[in-house]
Amino acid sequence: MSIGWLNVQSLNSKTDAVSDVIIDRSLDVLALTETWHVTRNDLCLRRAAPHGYAVADVPRSAGRGGGVAVIYRKHLKCSRIALPPVTTFEAICIRLSTHNGPVVLLNVYRTGSARVSSQFFDDLASVLELLVLHSCPVVLTVPCCAEHSRTVH
Repeated sequence: MSIGWLNVQSLNSKTDAVSDVIIDRSLDVLALTETWHVTRNDLCLRRAAPHGYAVADVPRSAGRGGGVAVIYRKHLKCSRIALPPVTTFEAICIRLSTHNGPVVLLNVYRTGSARVSSQFFDDLASVLELLVLHSCPVVLTVPCCAEHSRTVH
């Protein structure tokens, strides 16, 4: 399975670029952070997904920025995994069924403007403790600071 991750810093004007990355790299899955979408029916998410792909997402509930999503090939059966409440990051977690077995993908966005705190690690640990119960590989995307982010322009 080919998986990518991008910090898009607003998907609105970058839907074509994101779609091109998926196609050019033959990605099965692309995790996105900082989508800046505010509703589950946001058109920019659907436009970024090429034909044959679907989207799972969590919009930013309040304020500007944030938002996470995963674009995945439709033939991969996808189910959402409910996460415990956390205060230090936004996340989406899905389980994908592949011909090699299930894979769990946890896509995390933690704002780069806030210092990493011990609460962040406590929150992340509580989520990971839940995911170990799925007894399958877990792919984790956690950008820790803006300097390490990959941004689409």
